[in-house]
Amino acid sequence: MTVVDIRSIFSQRNIELFEVNSSYIYYAEEKNEEGHNNLFILEYNRSTRRERLVTNYTLEDPTFVEHLFAFENTLVLILENGSNSMWLIEIDKNSGMELNRRKVVCTGAFRSCTALDSEHILIYMGPDEANTEMFKRYSEVTGCECLCYMYDLKTNIKHFIKNPLIAKLGTDNIKQMTVRDEKYLILLDPFADEDIKRGYYEEQRWINADIRDNIWLCRLEEFEKQLEAGAENITKKCIASADIKALARYMGIDGDKLFFRAKEFRTGIEKICSYDVFTNSLNVEAELNIPDNDTMYIIEEKPFSVFSVRSDNRNTSVTGIINSSAELTYKSELGSFMTCIENRYIVTQNIVTDNETNTEKRIYSIYDSELDKSESYECNCCLKGNTLVLY
Repeated sequence: MTVVDIRSIFSQRNIELFEVNSSYIYYAEEKNEEGHNNLFILEYNRSTRRERLVTNYTLEDPTFVEHLFAFENTLVLILENGSNSMWLIEIDKNSGMELNRRKVVCTGAFRSCTALDSEHILIYMGPDEANTEMFKRYSEVTGCECLCYMYDLKTNIKHFIKNPLIAKLGTDNIKQMTVRDEKYLILLDPFADEDIKRGYYEEQRWINADIRDNIWLCRLEEFEKQLEAGAENITKKCIASADIKALARYMGIDGDKLFFRAKEFRTGIEKICSYDVFTNSLNVEAELNIPDNDTMYIIEEKPFSVFSVRSDNRNTSVTGIINSSAELTYKSELGSFMTCIENRYIVTQNIVTDNETNTEKRIYSIYDSELDKSESYECNCCLKGNTLVLY
């Protein structure tokens, strides 16, 4: 495990990390200077331990919210204030120069966005006062609450997405993975929350609708070309589906494998399954026992791992179930289990309330099971693979 401690650099500063790689850490910082809101985009060199200003902007609208996406050579900055327009800015990582700047106007009010790659951005727009009736009719026809657009930074063309599945999903239900240098999208289409779906199962004799969870997979390049062509249907493969009697939910990614949780409501049997994108093989990785009041399962999404955690007032025991062989115990006073790295280091979190100021502070601890030693830090924490960033 590598610990990158940059608390001294960020002391008394409000920053947001948006990329951690093997050489650099990229982050954004907002400051109010002389009555102006300024956004600074900075780079921390992990080798030289020096900070470099990539670029900065004066935010003319104090309500602007920034969305930052990092790629190999570029950064994409989106500034929006919840209205029908936003700024899309492409920045060279090395020089800080603007490569592209466009004001994009869409129908409705901004809801969310995500970058598919360095050239394509998905934008979701919801109802606003000027288009209430239009969105109402659109929802009645498609079942979707939002309009979706794909913006091409290379051609500066905005494409309206006609596919109702993409419009329905939203950014939280679109994941990305790379398998043998080919990029894929994972499209998550759960029917509803687990408790709601279980309620439908219990009343299924009165229900005729197709109540179903689906997990779809598609190639990113093909997906983008089809959307650019205005296709209403996209080429996709269903890798998991569960009707009203069961549940299928995405859990995470590791290497070529996509992991999901499958549960049968009648028996309560719950399994973690994997789908290998390269070999197209589907396997059951583990069956989860129904936990008691003292046991819980902790799942890390990327890279994927599953731990069984059992706690009492004195000790917490951690057992690795998938992608971990850990069999460790630490003192419960260190806090709630977050993850285990290299089957040796345990990271925990404690939230402490200051009664005088009525504020919360977060204390992160790293327990080394081989040395039976722990260190605690009052700061923010970001975990990327086997790298833990303290700031």
